[in-house]
This record gives sequence, structure tokens and C-alpha cells, in this order.
Amino acid sequence: MSDEIDDRLSRRFDDDQDDEDETPSEESQNDMASVQSGNEGKSQASQKAQNIKKEWNVRSFYLDDGLDSDLTTAFKRLDLSLSEADAEVNLKKTRHFYPLIVELGLGRLEEMDVTEVTERLEGEDSV
Repeated sequence: MSDEIDDRLSRRFDDDQDDEDETPSEESQNDMASVQSGNEGKSQASQKAQNIKKEWNVRSFYLDDGLDSDLTTAFKRLDLSLSEADAEVNLKKTRHFYPLIVELGLGRLEEMDVTEVTERLEGEDSV
């Protein structure tokens, strides 16, 4: 009986609809950094996952209030821009936005040398 209930709850709450209006809970933020750099084919297959919470890796991290607010604002702006441009993408935080942020951040990090990284980290620690 318990397995049947678990299955029903899983189907009800693990679909893509819960990605639309996620609150910044620890569980929803865990999925944020789940995209890993790798070959392009692997990334495309990963984007086609039916249930990202089961098929993707989970990473957990914390953001200060300012960065969390900036992240929320960036999501809303991108969602509005895509909507106004009549893009065929229905932007979801966990499936689309968080992996995009991580992928772009990893790309930028690869371009930085150790001095730039050190200066950036020291600048954040003094704030």
C-alpha cells in the first residue's frame, strides 16, 4: 500500500508543473547546479529527461539574500523576455534556468585566471 501511495505522489508532484512556481526551498535549489560540463550529446540527452528529479544529479548550495534576489529577478526578466518574443520555450527554473546559469558560470570561470578568481573571492568576502 505504501508503494502505491509513493507512486501516486511521485506522479503528482514530480512532473514538470512543479518547476513553474517553485519557491526557493533547499530541495528546488538543489537541482540548480545539476548540469555538469561534458560532451554535447550527453547534455542534449539530459535535457530530454522525463523526470529531472530522478534522472539528474543533485547539488546543494546557499546564496545570500542579495544574490538570491538577483537570481529571482533574472529568472523573471528572462521569462518575460521569452514570452514577449513568442519563444517556443516555456521557461522552467529547474529544467532550464538553473542549468543555464551554471553552464554560463562554468564557461566564465574557465576563462578566468587564478588572479581574477582570487580577486573576485576576496572582494566578496569583504562585503
